[in-house]
Amino acid sequence: MAERTEILDELRTIIVETRGVDEDEVTEGATLFADLGLESIDFLEISFRMEESFGFPFPTDDLGNIMNSVNENSTTDDVTTALDTLANDFHMKFDRKQIAGVDPFDADQLRDSVLQLFTVGALVDFVGAQAA
Repeated sequence: MAERTEILDELRTIIVETRGVDEDEVTEGATLFADLGLESIDFLEISFRMEESFGFPFPTDDLGNIMNSVNENSTTDDVTTALDTLANDFHMKFDRKQIAGVDPFDADQLRDSVLQLFTVGALVDFVGAQAA
């Protein structure tokens, strides 16, 4: 299994080459969308590059399904299932009490809160868990 620093270095290279950001911007705490300015197409390219480098892609289709499952008609169970999937299948670490938009429910605020969970460190965690 690759060391965390090796995974981070490879992801940094992928993100820099894909998005054109400076290397020093790609830290574990940097959010992919807000801090690094990734767009959906960039995320797809990163997923393809992850498959080339690590042997498996980031499951962008599954992620899209999760994000689309939370909307103005969502129930508490829908939100719980989405957060459980992010924690269990995507190996994301977060405090549910800190996720805005859950209670009171606000689908747009919840979506924005979830997007903030997508950090470089979260990708490192995902790759580490998949490689284990």
